[in-house]
Amino acid sequence: MTMTERTLPRLRLAGSVNRAAPQTTNAGSADGGCAASEAKARGAQAEAARMAARRTEAILSTPVRAGMLLGASAAVYAVTLAGVSGLQAQQDAAVIAARQPSVDRISEVRAANDALEAALVAVDAKARTLAADYATAGGDISVYQARLDELAGLVATIQGSAAALPSRIALPSVSMHGKVGSSKAPATSSTTGASGG
Repeated sequence: MTMTERTLPRLRLAGSVNRAAPQTTNAGSADGGCAASEAKARGAQAEAARMAARRTEAILSTPVRAGMLLGASAAVYAVTLAGVSGLQAQQDAAVIAARQPSVDRISEVRAANDALEAALVAVDAKARTLAADYATAGGDISVYQARLDELAGLVATIQGSAAALPSRIALPSVSMHGKVGSSKAPATSSTTGASGG
């Protein structure tokens, strides 16, 4: 017998208790056959009781008891773990409910930042468009400036030529004698030799 078997109490089933032999109504009977049959019956009952006790001891051996204790410990641990999980879930729900306003504010601020970023992107696109237009206008201005420089050179040339001219030009005077009008032809006389004159 091991130390564990000495320590743990042995359990017996109710069926293992020896049943008392039935009392005979005829106690003073001298019939030998009945006594022998009763002795056999008692021996059989005792043997059955011993077999039942052995089966009970075999069923409730040390490994079985250890398994039962292990199963009970696992069940208690599972119940405890379930209780702790439930309490943790309640605490998490309370924390989430307490932090929900802050989460909502953060979401609103994030949405406002997204809208501001979109506006900045639109402004940047407009600024790029204006810069492109300004660059195009700057190219046109350069062309116009070149033409204006050509015109300025032409004007300077004209001014130089005009400065070389005299300020006054004397035209020749025209003098006329007599009246200007219809003139008569001068009278002429002609003679011929045939007339003798």
